[in-house]
Amino acid sequence: SLVRIRKICRSGIDLTTPIDMGIEYGLEDPDETTILFYAIRKGGSIEAIEILLEYGVDLRDIDPDGLSVIDVAIKFRREDIIRFCIEKGLNVNETHRKSGITPIILTACFNNTHIAELLIQHGADINSKDRGGMSVKDYAKKLGQKRMLEFLHRRGAKHNLYAEEIVVEQKKKFNMSNREKPSEDMGFDSI
Repeated sequence: SLVRIRKICRSGIDLTTPIDMGIEYGLEDPDETTILFYAIRKGGSIEAIEILLEYGVDLRDIDPDGLSVIDVAIKFRREDIIRFCIEKGLNVNETHRKSGITPIILTACFNNTHIAELLIQHGADINSKDRGGMSVKDYAKKLGQKRMLEFLHRRGAKHNLYAEEIVVEQKKKFNMSNREKPSEDMGFDSI
C-alpha cells in the first residue's frame, strides 16, 4: 500500500541499495535492480513511483547495462510510466546502452505499436539507428515483427541495412461467393 511505502521511505532506508531479483526463487546469481525499476516491474502505481521520487529516487537513473526507466517501462508494457516520464521531461530518443538501442528500437523489438505511437507523438526518431547502423524498421524485420513492420511502413520509416519492400498485404476474405470452383476430382486425387 502507499501508506506502507511512505512509512518505509520515512524510516531512512537507503533507497539506492540494489534489490536482488530472483533471490526469492533460490537463484545462485540473482539480478540486481534499483528500487524504481523493481517497482515498475512489479506493477507499482504512479503514486508509488511519486513517493519514491519524493524520497530521493532519481527518475533519470541508469542501470549498469545502460537501461533507463523508459526502457524498463517498454519491456514491461507500462505505458502509464512512459507517459509519466514524458511529463517529467525525459527524452524519448536518449539511450545509454553500449549498443545504442533507442527506446523506439526496443519498442519495435517487443512489437508494441501502441507504445511506438506514443513515443512518435512525443518526438521519437522513427528512423533512429543503433551503433551498428540497424534502424527501427531493420529490427522489426530481423525479428519477424510483421505488425510493427506494417505500422512503421505506414509512418514512412526506412530500412538502413535491409532492402525496402512492401510489407502491407491485402488479405482476401473467404466467403462462398468468391471461393474457387471445385475440380472434377473434388480435391481427392491424392487419396
